[in-house]
Amino acid sequence: MINTLSKLAQKPTDKNIRIVRIVFALILVVIITFWFPVTHVNFGIPQAFEYILYIFPSIGLIRGIFDPGIFRKKVWKWTIFGLGVTMLLISLFLIDDVAPVQNILPETVSGEIQLSDIHTSTQLNTPFTLSTDNWFWFFGPILMILWFLLNGKNITQKNERYGEKVKKIRV
Repeated sequence: MINTLSKLAQKPTDKNIRIVRIVFALILVVIITFWFPVTHVNFGIPQAFEYILYIFPSIGLIRGIFDPGIFRKKVWKWTIFGLGVTMLLISLFLIDDVAPVQNILPETVSGEIQLSDIHTSTQLNTPFTLSTDNWFWFFGPILMILWFLLNGKNITQKNERYGEKVKKIRV
């Protein structure tokens, strides 16, 4: 048990950090691509707003694939927290769920259907829809919590000492 706890307390390898970033970014790409059609954008923002949402996974992909050593540890921590807050705010205020539309055919006795009798209903028998709104509401707090839990564990070695000045040399 002590060995398991010590393994969990250790910092993951740079390879594992980069793989987790890439996988999380790819999950966000799939969510935005496939579940945005059941999402409604508020405040008259055009539907092209979907392409702006791809900024979130692109940051993870760039950090996972190229790992540019341009962030200080403190800046990267606040960037993760800021992305989580932004995802949560977008979910709460800018996008909403849309109930799927189902065409309802009227019952006929004579065998004829008039086009004026066909109407649409916005209620379907499904209890919920998994839209981008729901996923962003789920992943936003996760990023914010991970900021607190994984203080220095998600920084690769290239970024760990970036921007720090060596003042003392110990022998």
